[in-house]
Amino acid sequence: MGVSRESEGDTSSYISLCQSIIYQQLAGKAAEAILLRFLKRYGTRRNPDVDHLQSSMSSSSDGLPTAPALSIKDFVFPSAEQVAGFDVDEMKAVGLGQRKAEYLKEVAINFRNGTLSEERLAMMSDDEVSQALVSIRGIGQWTADMFLMFHLKRPNVLPTLDLAVRKAMCQHFGVPFGKKTPTHDQMVRLGEIWEPYRSVATWYMWRSLNTVTQES
Repeated sequence: MGVSRESEGDTSSYISLCQSIIYQQLAGKAAEAILLRFLKRYGTRRNPDVDHLQSSMSSSSDGLPTAPALSIKDFVFPSAEQVAGFDVDEMKAVGLGQRKAEYLKEVAINFRNGTLSEERLAMMSDDEVSQALVSIRGIGQWTADMFLMFHLKRPNVLPTLDLAVRKAMCQHFGVPFGKKTPTHDQMVRLGEIWEPYRSVATWYMWRSLNTVTQES
C-alpha cells in the first residue's frame, strides 16, 4: 500500500490532499521526484539565505563550490490561490499527467472558495468528510479513508477498499478471499467488534502482512 507523505512541516489538509493526488498510482520515489520538480517550479524556498551560506562553504573535489542537494522539505507548497490559477499544460511539464494537474486545481479551488477548510473538516463527521472529498474529481474513497486516518487522526476508520486490509481480515477471521469477497458490508460486519477503534485494528491488519504505511 502506498500512502502519500506530507512534506516535513507542511500539515495542512489542503497540502495533504494535493500530495495524495500526486502520489496516486506511483511508486514512492517516482512520486517524490515529481513532487520535488513541482515544488522547484511553483514552491517557495524555506531558507534560501542558509542554503546560500552552505553553498559558499562547500566545494567539490576540484575545489569548485557546489550547491547542496534540495529536497521536498526545502520548499513551501504553493497556496490554494496560486494552484487554482496555474495552467494545466505548464503543470504537465513537471511530470504530472493531464488529469492529475486538473485534480490538483480542483482541490485548490475547493479550498480557495471555502468549500473545504481546516475548520469545516474538523467539525465534520467521518461520513461527512468522505462525502465532501469523494465529490472532488481525483479523490476516491480509499484516498478519503487514508486522509481520515493519517491526517485527521480519526480513530474509527475501516478502509474496506484497501487490498491489504481485505486480505488480512480474511486471514484473521478465517473467511474466503476473492476478487469480489469480502464485500464492503461483510468487512463492516466483521469489524464491528473493533469499534470505536477500527483505525487501530486496521494498523494491526497492515502489520500482520508487513505492509508499509505512512507511519511506519
